[in-house]
Amino acid sequence: MCKVKGVQSGIILNENDRIILQNLYMNREGLRAVTLKKLTGLSTRTIYKRLNILRNKGLIENIFPIWKIVNGRVEKCAKLLRNDNIFELHNLSYVLKLIRKPSWWNKRKPRLRRLRGWQFKEVGFGKKGTNPFEQLINENFVIQTYPESIIIISRKRYYSNSPYEVITEAIGDVLDLIDYLEERFKFKFFPSGIPSLELRSNDFNRLNDYLAEYCKKEGRKFLVELDKNRKVWVDYSEPFGKEANYPEGQEILEKVTKDFLLNKPMLNSELQSRISEMVKIQENLVRVQQMHSQNIIKHQRVLDEMLITLKKIQKSLEKGFNKENEKN
Repeated sequence: MCKVKGVQSGIILNENDRIILQNLYMNREGLRAVTLKKLTGLSTRTIYKRLNILRNKGLIENIFPIWKIVNGRVEKCAKLLRNDNIFELHNLSYVLKLIRKPSWWNKRKPRLRRLRGWQFKEVGFGKKGTNPFEQLINENFVIQTYPESIIIISRKRYYSNSPYEVITEAIGDVLDLIDYLEERFKFKFFPSGIPSLELRSNDFNRLNDYLAEYCKKEGRKFLVELDKNRKVWVDYSEPFGKEANYPEGQEILEKVTKDFLLNKPMLNSELQSRISEMVKIQENLVRVQQMHSQNIIKHQRVLDEMLITLKKIQKSLEKGFNKENEKN
């Protein structure tokens, strides 16, 4: 067997140890021995022998019937599995925009519950449950269904010496899942066969530098050929760089970004300057109005005084006129 020494670890893994540990690393909640046998293709005897060796090294534990990495040893196992030629991709999530929907989509709960191999759950998301969704979970994916979209969250981790193979495998898995849902629901969400799929988030080690270099050569996108009939263009031209951990927030962030790109609104600094100008104009208008009001009050006072004076003059003239009549 080929042996690989772990990075700064002092622990030596043989190839079977690495295969078992990698599967447990990809499934942090743990796996049964029988599941590990299916995933690795190793014999039952080899599985239990290597599991016990890994347990004796303090890397894994057995909480019957589950084998899992010991809490606090995940990073240690990551270092053991990592070497200079390995690329890792995980925490993938996708937004699947529903261009068309079946007539029963707004009453989809019974159909979702009938899907075998999935755990069904209703989630009241948002403030006071204002954005509810239905959730399906299995060992590989989390699916969240909404009125206008489906969120797909991959629970798998992908490893390869080639970053291209990592991306190909990940995208292939999610497209297979979409095919599975269309088959079970007996409905084609995408008649053209081209899903409106958006990669919302991902975590990867050493993959970003490779893609950046690759995209320089190919423009801002590159082709992933899954098979003869399925080809996917991965486009890095939209500078979204913003991310929320819930669908509504992500949608708002993307709308804001697209609004800046398409409509070119004022920047915050420009908007603040414009607001300051408007405030000054408003203050000047208030001053003018106040001065106008004061002038009106003064004019009114002058008019009132003139009226009083006229009345006095009128009374004085009337008295003089009366005296003159008495003399005659």
